[in-house]
Amino acid sequence: MNQETFMRYRGRILGLLIAIVFSILFLTIGLGYSLAVGIFVLLGFLIGKWIDGDLNVHAYIDALFTKRD
Repeated sequence: MNQETFMRYRGRILGLLIAIVFSILFLTIGLGYSLAVGIFVLLGFLIGKWIDGDLNVHAYIDALFTKRD
């Protein structure tokens, strides 16, 4: 797989990998613990972006509520 192909499908590939990991967690430790792990991973990611100075909350909110074509 070359770089151009990966960049074109990066969202689908990332989503698939996240689904696989969550499915494995769900099957091994249960739904509640899987959700807790997911929340902690998300919080860690956001804290890391904040420390790096790259957290733009306004852009995330705009992305959530902006209609795509």
